[in-house]
Amino acid sequence: MNLQRLAPPTNDHVALLVDVGGVLLLPNAALLTPVIARHGGVDTPEAFIRAHYAAHNAAFPADGKPRGDYYELLPRYAGVPEDHWRSCAADYLAISRTRNMWHAPDPESKRALGEIAAAGIRIAIVSQADGRIAQMLLDAQMCQEGDGPGICVDAILDSAIVGFDKPDPRFFRAALDRLSVDAFHAVHVGDTVPADVRGAQAAGILAIHYDPYDDCDDPSDHEHIRRLQEVRAFLTPQPQPQPHK
Repeated sequence: MNLQRLAPPTNDHVALLVDVGGVLLLPNAALLTPVIARHGGVDTPEAFIRAHYAAHNAAFPADGKPRGDYYELLPRYAGVPEDHWRSCAADYLAISRTRNMWHAPDPESKRALGEIAAAGIRIAIVSQADGRIAQMLLDAQMCQEGDGPGICVDAILDSAIVGFDKPDPRFFRAALDRLSVDAFHAVHVGDTVPADVRGAQAAGILAIHYDPYDDCDDPSDHEHIRRLQEVRAFLTPQPQPQPHK
């Protein structure tokens, strides 16, 4: 699918809101690929990640009509023979219940996040989570508020703590309040259209779908990027303070 940009960047955006799962932290392919492989499906981490995004899009499509449950869909997109779909889904779900498997940091996204922060763009992490997302990001050395092993960001918002889930626009507005910017000057990037794109749009924020393989089934009303680095085209670098001579 060849996605066309809806409109050129306005160069008015000085703040980035970014989702975690599927953008900054990915499913742990090292642990999950063998589960798929032993049922006859893909056997490389790269192929697993590709199947993951395809299944995720089918489970959370832009038209709001899911093709099925993510755990049931993944074996199909991962090349598992049909007679093993159910057992593969059960095994995959079982290992996923042992801990949150969305904890593998994406090095490319971390580099992009660091470049965006260095350009003076204000950054808020906006995650639908269970109250532990700040610790997960810290453990993954992806990012944190203040000094630490990852990228320093301005705010990390966890839906369980804020009290609103995506796509409730109040969750996104809470991030704007933390950054002291209005919706017109912010961009949100997330990998799920019903939650991320629709929520950001409801809050008046430019919504960008993180869609690495052009899986979006209805790209007509929102922007798309394949890599986090690409969002820089929508952001205005801010002048950095000069040291006194």
